[in-house]
Amino acid sequence: MVGPASGAGVRPGLPDLPVAAQYRVIVDVLLAEQGTSLTGLSYDEVAAGVRTRLAGQVPAEVVERLLAPEVLHLDARLERLARWRVVARRQEPARSGEDFLRRRDRYQLTPRAAGLHVFRSSVDDTEEAAGDLTPAPRAIHERLIAFAEAIRQAVCTAAATEFQQVGAMHQAMATAARGWQRTLAHALSGGPDRAKQDLLWRTLRSYVGMWGEQVDVHTPRIAELVAELDPLLTPDVWRACVRAALDTDADDEVVASQARRWERTWEALGSWFGGADGQARKLRRRLRDLVAPWARNMNLLLNTGGAVTRRAELLALAVAVERAPDDESAWRVWDTAVGAFSARHLLLASGSADDGDLSWAGAPPAPITARFREQGARAAVGRRTRIPDYSTGKSAARRAGLAARTARSGAEAALRRRSGTRLADWGRITDAELDLLLEFVGVVRRTRSESAVTGDGRWRVTLRRPPRAHDTTSLRADSGSMVTLNWYFGMEPA
Repeated sequence: MVGPASGAGVRPGLPDLPVAAQYRVIVDVLLAEQGTSLTGLSYDEVAAGVRTRLAGQVPAEVVERLLAPEVLHLDARLERLARWRVVARRQEPARSGEDFLRRRDRYQLTPRAAGLHVFRSSVDDTEEAAGDLTPAPRAIHERLIAFAEAIRQAVCTAAATEFQQVGAMHQAMATAARGWQRTLAHALSGGPDRAKQDLLWRTLRSYVGMWGEQVDVHTPRIAELVAELDPLLTPDVWRACVRAALDTDADDEVVASQARRWERTWEALGSWFGGADGQARKLRRRLRDLVAPWARNMNLLLNTGGAVTRRAELLALAVAVERAPDDESAWRVWDTAVGAFSARHLLLASGSADDGDLSWAGAPPAPITARFREQGARAAVGRRTRIPDYSTGKSAARRAGLAARTARSGAEAALRRRSGTRLADWGRITDAELDLLLEFVGVVRRTRSESAVTGDGRWRVTLRRPPRAHDTTSLRADSGSMVTLNWYFGMEPA
C-alpha cells in the first residue's frame, strides 16, 4: 500500500525484515504521530518511532538486529517513499550555526497516502468507535434545545457552537449505522454458524447500548424541535451562524459553501428522526425483526452443537476400502485409518456370541438396524432436553395483539370524532378510549406545551386549559372513572 513492491523480499544471509515490511513500519509510525505532531517528524524522531514500534512487537535482541545499519536502510527507505509521493519531505530553516550541522529534514505523509492508510486502519474500528457514542440521541436532543434557544434569541455564536456539536454527533452516528448495516448484511448471508451468531449478538448489544434505550424517548422530541425550528432557519440565518463560527473576514463563497453543508446536515436530522418512517425508526424496526431469526438460528446451533459425527470421514474411508484392488490392500487402508484409535464396542447381539472359541475377526457380522445407521453417529450420552412448545402461547398472544390493535383503532376513531370539544361534553367512554386518552395526556404533559406529536408520529394532540382554573369534569368508563380538568381536546393527523 506504500508503493511498488520492487525489490521486496528478504536479503539472503540476513535475518532482516522484508523490504515491504520496512516501508510499512515507517508509514505506520508517521500515521500514528499525525494525531500529536502537526509539523511532521524529524529523521531522529522517525528512527526512534520505528524502534519503539518494533520493541512492542518483538524481543529486544531481535529489535537490535532488525535496526542494524546493514539491515534497515532508513535513509534509502525514506528517500524511496518521498520519490513514490507517499511521504512529503521539507527542511526546517536554519536559524543558528548549529542548525547547519544537524539534519533538518522533516517527514510527513502526503494527503492521499494518509487517507488511504487511515481508511485501511479504520476498517475494523466501527464497533470501538461506537462504544464512545452511548448517549448520542439524548446528547443531540440536549444540544438542539440549546441551539433552538440561541436561534430564538438571535445569538449566532452560541447557535454555531451548539450546531457544530450536533453535526459531529450526527456524523459519528451515521458512521456507526453504516458499520451496523455492513455487519448485518454479512451475518445474515449464508447459513448460520457460531462466528456469525457471535457477530450478530455483538451488533445487537452495540445498538442497544447506543440507541435502543433512547430512540423511542428522544426521537419524537427531536422531531418536534426540527419541525419547530425549520421555518426560522432561513438561508440568511445559516450564513449568519457560519460567519459567527468562522473568521469575520471569511470569503462569501466559503461562508455559502459551509452554510449549504449545515443545511444538508439539518435535513439529514429531519430524515433521521422525523415522521413515522424516519431512518432511526426504520433501523430500530429492522434490528427488532432480527431478534426472531437470531434466536431461531441459535436454536438450530444448540440442537446440533452437542452431536459429534464423523459421517464424512467414514464415507471417505468406505470409498477407499471399496476401491482397494484386493483384500490385503483394503485391510491396510482400514488398519491405517483406525489403528491409532481405541476399539469402539457396539452392544449388538450376534448369533454366535455364545461360542467362546470363535474370534471376533471370524465371527459373522452383527445386524445393524436402519435406525442405528441413521442416528448412531449422532448419539449423545443421556437424553437431550426437548424444546418447549410455545405454539399455544404464541397463538394466544397473536389473538390478544390483534384484539388490542382493533380496540386501539376503534378508540382512535372515536377520539378523532371528539376532536374540537371539551371533556365535559363526552359522556360515557369505553376503556380503550380512556387508556388512549391517558396516553395522549402523558405525551402532551411531558413536553410542557399545549400540543405534541404522539410517539408513532401519526397524531398531533392538543390540550388547552379551561378559562376557569377550577373547571373540572369526570370521565366514566367500565373500568372506573377519571376526574380531570375540563380540557379542550384536539386531535389532528401529524
